[in-house]
Amino acid sequence: MHIQTVIYQRTFNLGNYSYEKIGVEFAINQGESATKALDVARDLVEEYHKQNVERLKSLGDFYQEVPDEIIPTQSKKTLAEKTIEFINACKTKEELKAWELMAKNNPEVLECYNTKLKSL
Repeated sequence: MHIQTVIYQRTFNLGNYSYEKIGVEFAINQGESATKALDVARDLVEEYHKQNVERLKSLGDFYQEVPDEIIPTQSKKTLAEKTIEFINACKTKEELKAWELMAKNNPEVLECYNTKLKSL
């Protein structure tokens, strides 16, 4: 069996949904090593990509740094603390009854609920 051509292609992800496909094709003569030609082709493609990435970075085409945006939370209070605040703000028993189900799930909230119920 005689191999006449060696083709090597690779697709590189450039970021921002951009890709670059680089390939090379070598014609080899009788007696030349196909694996050596493939290694040379791979090295050539990798080196070209490396140089191209440096050029693109200097132009700022693809490699724009996106800072990590930290979104502050609105409140550091837990759900139980917020529920207790709502329970304490109730002015009637009817308002307070709306929080009965939530209060049953947490002993701390239930204690606050019962105290508020007695005070109304």
